[in-house]
Amino acid sequence: MDLAEVRLREFPALRDKAFLDAACVSLAPARAVAAVKAFADAAADCVEEDSSAHHVAMDGMRAKAYAEGARLLHAAEEEIALVESTTYGLNVAALSLPLPAGSRVLTTSLEFLQVAMPWAMAKDCEVVVVPGRDGRFALEDFEALADARTRMIVVSSVEWCNGWRIDVKELGRFCHERGIHFVVDDIQHVGVLDFDVRDAHIDMMTAGGHKWLNAPFGCGLLYVNRELLGKLDPPLWGYLNLVTPPQGWPGYFGTPSIQPVDDWHFVQTARRLEVGGTSNYPGAVALGESLALVNEIGIENVERHNLELASYCAEVLGDAGAHVVTRAEAPEGNRSAIVVFRFYQDMAEEQRLMREIHRQGVYVAMRFTSRIGGLRVSCHYFNTHEDVDRLAAVLRQEGARKAPDYQSGVIA
Repeated sequence: MDLAEVRLREFPALRDKAFLDAACVSLAPARAVAAVKAFADAAADCVEEDSSAHHVAMDGMRAKAYAEGARLLHAAEEEIALVESTTYGLNVAALSLPLPAGSRVLTTSLEFLQVAMPWAMAKDCEVVVVPGRDGRFALEDFEALADARTRMIVVSSVEWCNGWRIDVKELGRFCHERGIHFVVDDIQHVGVLDFDVRDAHIDMMTAGGHKWLNAPFGCGLLYVNRELLGKLDPPLWGYLNLVTPPQGWPGYFGTPSIQPVDDWHFVQTARRLEVGGTSNYPGAVALGESLALVNEIGIENVERHNLELASYCAEVLGDAGAHVVTRAEAPEGNRSAIVVFRFYQDMAEEQRLMREIHRQGVYVAMRFTSRIGGLRVSCHYFNTHEDVDRLAAVLRQEGARKAPDYQSGVIA
């Protein structure tokens, strides 16, 4: 697909703005917006034979998100669940994966605070922070801290504050060999770069839809390795986690002999970890459309575009006087679509610069963790060289008015 045509057709708001902030909350494509509007119209008028059939039809509208999510992640549909957010997915992982008391859980020093929180709060375990080196993380950094009590590693595949891409295939192999559970927050990766969950020995992976998946409607993906299906203890129980009765739910509810307590049979798929009640139908409908768009473009084409644009961005911003925190010389396998830069040492000046960038119709964000970060630029498939040039033009104007004063310290 022609990405220029996709931008024009699916993201009409980009005619007058340079939206370089998909890593925060992205824009929904026109097809997803249309699908949500169609669902709203259907919700206002029961067109089925009765309201029970109407409810079943709404449940069925979620099917596309499962199929398209499995296709994008190279997974089986039985391994995909729909969850409201990355937060929910991480909590499901923390509450359902077995973890003996006193276990150690490794994570990195650059994580978004939600990544470690479920294990720190809900488990009798020790959360150990891997410091890495100048914002980079390699297998040996985890090997150095992994001991006999280490039972889980929880990381973001792409770090949110500097764009470092962890080699999840290598780390997953290490976890598999050591019998360590491997949980991945994929929200800065999925829909941006290709990701084969089967090839990475991941136990559970989750990503909300509101960032790079372009589905800011409160629905995302949870992947559960099929080898774990049936072995997990779900944190929640709902009737829609059960095997559908032969006569369907409307027929079941109309059976006089049913009882409130029964010998229940739960599905042995990832859907067992969903809430199991009436769900976020508009979110699932929108997510299915946004996922389908990525799959139609081809994730390999999306990745090629995003990495090329990120490289261009780092070069152009450097030429405009920025100190690029995201190192251009990082190995290819550790690059992402995020570019982070600094312009001023003084944070008040940096904040003022960000406001000026926004005033000129360019959208970026400021993100830090453990003193690493800066102004963050997200390069997605709907972005162009011209978007980056608009940002660089603001920096050149700023440099002409006031010279940048950022001095290199500990950088990523």
